[in-house]
Amino acid sequence: MKKRSIVLSILLAALAIAVHAQDYTVISSLNSKNKDPNFKQHQADFQRNNIAITSRRPYEMKIYQYTVTENFDVLSLAARTALRIDTVVTLNGISNTDESIAGQTMYFPTVNGLFIPTVPVTSIDLLLSKEHPLHDENGEDLYPIYNIAGRDFYFILDGKFSPTERAYLYDPGLTLPLTKSVLTSPFGMRVSPISGKWLMHKGIDMAAPTGTEIHACKGGTVVSAIAMDYTYGNYVILDHGKGMTSLYGHMSKILVSKGEKVSAGQVIGLVGSTGLSTGPHLHFEIKLNGELQDPQKYIQVK
Repeated sequence: MKKRSIVLSILLAALAIAVHAQDYTVISSLNSKNKDPNFKQHQADFQRNNIAITSRRPYEMKIYQYTVTENFDVLSLAARTALRIDTVVTLNGISNTDESIAGQTMYFPTVNGLFIPTVPVTSIDLLLSKEHPLHDENGEDLYPIYNIAGRDFYFILDGKFSPTERAYLYDPGLTLPLTKSVLTSPFGMRVSPISGKWLMHKGIDMAAPTGTEIHACKGGTVVSAIAMDYTYGNYVILDHGKGMTSLYGHMSKILVSKGEKVSAGQVIGLVGSTGLSTGPHLHFEIKLNGELQDPQKYIQVK
């Protein structure tokens, strides 16, 4: 069944019209009472493509643009457009259903399916790219590629989330800030490698080569992006809402700015050895309502 779906996707997409940024039609309102003609056109295009795909005829991929000025979360927005939640979140880089989309520019396709970025950002992107690789064993593309809002996506017609991806969407938890690392110091009391004194270690240390990408453990807002602190060196603090914050210390380079919104899995900096450090590693802390937590209650580092 999966192979048949892939073949059908390729055959239909070969005849699909390519999407270009200048082709975006702007929807001003999704309120049915306002009767926005562009929203009505999106719905008509969407229904026409559904009929075409069911009949195994070519579809026409179009992208509509909408800035969220009305009272929508991602679930109600997907319901209003009749698009599947899988389609909306993958095209728009949404990491979980709790994420605020107020004021965000969203993109609506006229075909349901999975839009997997060629450069994954969120945890869901990473899972999808592993489950559905773009290339076959000969390096040939299995799926059509579209450039939408400056990003390249490969498109799986009628693709759906697996149970794991759906779990991340509705209950994202925390993701690893480093994809590969070695736990060199756990949370709790220890002999400081700097002073030799018995002191509280406020987080965990994860050793990795200098320049390794550091990922946000959860979506949130950058509340601190400090350069060359005496203790933490270059470090970032994220506010995830509901009383949770995370800290990333000793970076060689900070890649985000104070006030910036980030998604779970987004690269926020690079591993380094700045501040009080004996070698390249990430010092990672979590606080809940101002109280230090053992990060390994939330993530598993070996």
